[in-house]
Amino acid sequence: MVNLMLKHALKPSRGRQKKIGIAGGVAPAVMSALLFAAPSAWAGDIVGTAADSSGGVLPSARVTLRNIATGTEVVRQADRRGRFGFENLPAGIYEVTVAFEGFSQEARRVNLARPDEKVDLSFGLHPGDLTVGVTVTATRAERDSMVVPLRTDTISRSQIEGTSPLSTGSALVQAPGITPVGSGPFEERPRLRGLDSNRLLILVDGQRLNNARTATDRSGTEVGLVDLSTVDRLEVVGGAGSVLYGTDALAGTINIITNEPRFSNALSFNYGFDGYFSSNETGRRGTALVGVSSPRFALQLAGTLENYDNYQAGRGAEDTRPLFARGVLRQQDTIDDAFGFSLRAFPDPFNAPFVRTSDTIPSSAGEGNNINATALLSLSETQSLQVKYIRRRMSDVGFADFQPPTFFQQVSLPFSNFDRVLARYEAHSVRPWFSNLRVSAYFQDQDRLLRNQFPVQFPVPSPTFFPIDVFRLQILSDTEQHVRTPGLDVQGTLLLASKHVVTVGGTVYQDRSRDRRTTTTQMSLIGDVALGPFGPQPDVFGTPVALGPPTTDHPVRVPDATLGDVGLFLQDEWDVTPYLHAVGGLRVDRYRVVTDPTPGYAYDSLIAGAQPPIDPSTLPSLAGDRISRTALTGDIGIVIRANDRVSLLARYGRSYRHPNLEELLFSGPATVGAIAPNVRVEPEKGDNVDVGVKLRSNRYAASLSYFNNTYHGFISTEIVADTPAGPLSQAVNFDEVRIQGLEGSAEVPLSFRPGLLTLFANLAYTRGTVLAGSNPLTGTSLAGTPQDDITPFKAMPGVRFADSRDRFWVEYGARIEGRVDRIAPTRLDSPFLIAQDLLALDGFAIQRVAWGFNIKQGGNRLGVTFAVENLTNRFYREQFQFAPARGRSFTVGVHVRGL
Repeated sequence: MVNLMLKHALKPSRGRQKKIGIAGGVAPAVMSALLFAAPSAWAGDIVGTAADSSGGVLPSARVTLRNIATGTEVVRQADRRGRFGFENLPAGIYEVTVAFEGFSQEARRVNLARPDEKVDLSFGLHPGDLTVGVTVTATRAERDSMVVPLRTDTISRSQIEGTSPLSTGSALVQAPGITPVGSGPFEERPRLRGLDSNRLLILVDGQRLNNARTATDRSGTEVGLVDLSTVDRLEVVGGAGSVLYGTDALAGTINIITNEPRFSNALSFNYGFDGYFSSNETGRRGTALVGVSSPRFALQLAGTLENYDNYQAGRGAEDTRPLFARGVLRQQDTIDDAFGFSLRAFPDPFNAPFVRTSDTIPSSAGEGNNINATALLSLSETQSLQVKYIRRRMSDVGFADFQPPTFFQQVSLPFSNFDRVLARYEAHSVRPWFSNLRVSAYFQDQDRLLRNQFPVQFPVPSPTFFPIDVFRLQILSDTEQHVRTPGLDVQGTLLLASKHVVTVGGTVYQDRSRDRRTTTTQMSLIGDVALGPFGPQPDVFGTPVALGPPTTDHPVRVPDATLGDVGLFLQDEWDVTPYLHAVGGLRVDRYRVVTDPTPGYAYDSLIAGAQPPIDPSTLPSLAGDRISRTALTGDIGIVIRANDRVSLLARYGRSYRHPNLEELLFSGPATVGAIAPNVRVEPEKGDNVDVGVKLRSNRYAASLSYFNNTYHGFISTEIVADTPAGPLSQAVNFDEVRIQGLEGSAEVPLSFRPGLLTLFANLAYTRGTVLAGSNPLTGTSLAGTPQDDITPFKAMPGVRFADSRDRFWVEYGARIEGRVDRIAPTRLDSPFLIAQDLLALDGFAIQRVAWGFNIKQGGNRLGVTFAVENLTNRFYREQFQFAPARGRSFTVGVHVRGL
């Protein structure tokens, strides 16, 4: 059936050309471009020879011809002489890939323009396992990474199986520019090029996972919402992605592509199982898969169960008391020198010294389940419809180490639920000049309960000054954050001339946020201070005295609100010459924030007595508000290909991030002090420059890229005033930041008689600097100081050996990160500096060994992976992270596939 569809797609058109429209509201200015003359209906032939590097022919080599404009493919086998051919092809740009078992793949790009053109290609494959790098994220369609003017990294399914990572977040750390944020089986997420949370766009099957309710400074998009067992591959694209995807893609874009069924030549059934076990946290994950396929339809159903206990850190100890003794850290006093004396009888529980007595990291467990169901239907030879449903449930998820004695606050997710329905219609070869139409409609529902337990301690002088009563307020808050997002994405691919592939389209989505909050408080008297004959005398009660029953309230921190976007984009890929490829794009977006009157939402008590006073124009109307903004972004890039093995790239892009609902509207207590809303905070904008070189042959693959990203109006939640109740913060356009660095990777397979030895490595060097900005409370300039949360150096070298028949393999790898020496003064000078801020700056090196085997028979495969993570059981923290990382763990991964 697939071959029939492709044969129709490549068939010359004899009918009269007609104008058609594109669904989705594409602008009339874009539509006028369709009036260009269509290219010739047919162009010529592509033929060639598949051989090895010594000239020996490779009969039955698999040859794939991909039409770049339509995305369709034709697969053929070379004959006994190694010859292959594709005849009577329409004008256009094609990619030819040759693959043969035991050899590295090789690809060529061909442009057919003249009616009588015939191209004869010669391929010489070398023993190895290198594959042709392909990305769909960088251009919204499948492209060879050698002609994309950005750094792209793909983590394939086979790499995921070979490394047996704990979660989707830990799998992403294999990419050179990514470091982890958070800990545990669900909370780990990526930081790319020094930015994380909503400054990094996460896609699932090409559609947004980010939502406008997530707190940029304190949380982030949870990639753990996508079960790792259902991931087909992970694509990481460094550099601004705003032109194709809109807001949030400042540092780059990560696309989590899940498994999909495929059509087959005859009715067939398939099955699979993926199992995972980790000794560290007694982690267990099992996924069963069943499916059926035919020439007209395909179905697939996968289900997962998983459970993880608290994990163990490496062997080591922590004692933060010396930091306090040296004055590096200071615990907040309940009553200080403002009363003429220093009193430490009632130390505030915030930032208390601690001694770690156990390797077990509390509050780091979690359990969950997942269902993925997909149906694929062929509507005609050139049309298909896909419907996919993802149901993810996680419960009892802890925030690692957020628990006394290591911290005064406890944070957890009693549940985190995620549902997504996606329907995608695709049509190929609509007209000779209209190559492809894709319409995707989706609905996403994220519902999670965030539980916070924390004490607040304060003194209240009596009217006679003494005695002074000291109180502790225990607060338990449950906040259910519920965000529903309908979205529509339409894109068309146009072949306006033989050397131009134009992608036009539009996106519409709306994040609808609703919070439900319950706060229970219990006030207790923990002691007092009386004036004795020799001065103030503290009296610390052995047991706190409860002052009445607990009280329950329903305050609202973020009002009912929506953030929506309507965006239009156009991108042109132009083969200027056989050696010069150019890509340029433009996008316009209209963002709109609408808030509703919401009972329980208020800010008057927070700003009362603020010094300096809070500007009233920064505060939203409690009767409802409207905020609208228009954004224009663009990019231009070039790729120079001296030959098929070398690509030189350069690209400039404008990036954009609209402030989210949390930054605009959050009103209420924070870990320290309180936060007031600020509806006047401006969007973040960036100038992103990428240059680099990519090398690829069937003997090696390597790349080296330099990026320089300058961000204007960087948003941060900072203390802007003092109040009688404590410090008051707002989200403000804090500073201008430059983040630059180098990223590289290399892979070299060496063939020997016993098998294949592959050397591989990747590295990243990153440096962030504040270009302009000042402390909003003190006015102190920050220009020239280091940007926070920047890991300076990361390297991941390794070596792998596989026998010549790929029956067994063994691998050694390491991850090395350099110590953070450039530390932001906003971190070091903060009155709320804690021990974890300092402990998470050290460098480290951790090692891993793995081995496994594969058994293949017919269409069935069994693969088993054994690994020892953190081989030396080192005690360390991922940089800028609160909790210690996992210690040594023995893991087992089992993967079964069959027809």
